[in-house]
Amino acid sequence: MLNFFKKKPHDNWAESPMHDNWYQSSAYFLSSFALITTVSEKGITTIGPYQLSFPFGVINRREWIVISRRGSNTSTHLKRVKKCAMNWVEYDHSKIKPIVDLGYPGQEPEDKMKDCPFELEETPTIAYRADPDRPKVIKNAFQVCECELNDNPEDFYYKGTEDTEYLLLKINHIFLREQWRKNLDLGDDMKIPNMPITFGFRNANQFWFAKHKKAFWLPTPEGKGAQHDAVMYIANRIDTEVTFTENACKQLTGIPKVFVKTALKGIIAEAKKQGITEINQSFVEMINQKRSGAS
Repeated sequence: MLNFFKKKPHDNWAESPMHDNWYQSSAYFLSSFALITTVSEKGITTIGPYQLSFPFGVINRREWIVISRRGSNTSTHLKRVKKCAMNWVEYDHSKIKPIVDLGYPGQEPEDKMKDCPFELEETPTIAYRADPDRPKVIKNAFQVCECELNDNPEDFYYKGTEDTEYLLLKINHIFLREQWRKNLDLGDDMKIPNMPITFGFRNANQFWFAKHKKAFWLPTPEGKGAQHDAVMYIANRIDTEVTFTENACKQLTGIPKVFVKTALKGIIAEAKKQGITEINQSFVEMINQKRSGAS
């Protein structure tokens, strides 16, 4: 009985040969995936699933980097019209096999879309609807990023390989279904979309998928680092048009955590009324004086 509670020894390390597509064939890599819609030369919106799509520009620029098989339908359409939409859907077991089929190479756009399980609808951006090169979006997606190809070599350039292309996508618009858009502001509410996740193509004849369990959260560390850094982290993610300086955030460290976001939103609203895009120490001091009734 005592042997049952003994700590099991670790296995020995075994080197894994680095084959092509090493993240699938030589290691384990788990991620979500985007279903990218583009428009073919015949004006047909087609769908391509992409595991290797990652945030790239995240502060001053809003971009995705997509790693694509060279000559894929998605890559070909993107390089021709420079427009696409990235769609994310929730987990539906009945849709997993068709998603695999959509990624199978060598199909013409018309053939690929014949058995497509997803209904398409017009772009949420009304101004784009008259543009024949703007693709439709997936109707039951919970999130869509409408993008355009940035092929300026001064911004990003990596020529890729004989088989691989690197596509830098500038985000024009981000759309979420209303429940998920509202949920971004709910703080500790851990409702999140039930996204499917994938390990990719494995064992030469399989695609591995999984679904996540309920999300959980941990509080930010207490007493580690400068307190104003935590305030600044939150402040500069609330509104893309208004930023906070470091000294401004130092004035806000005494606010109880539960009220920080509300207080920051109030300061941002006042700044917008006054046409201010950078909130500095003197602006925060002025707000504090107003609220305390000081002259």
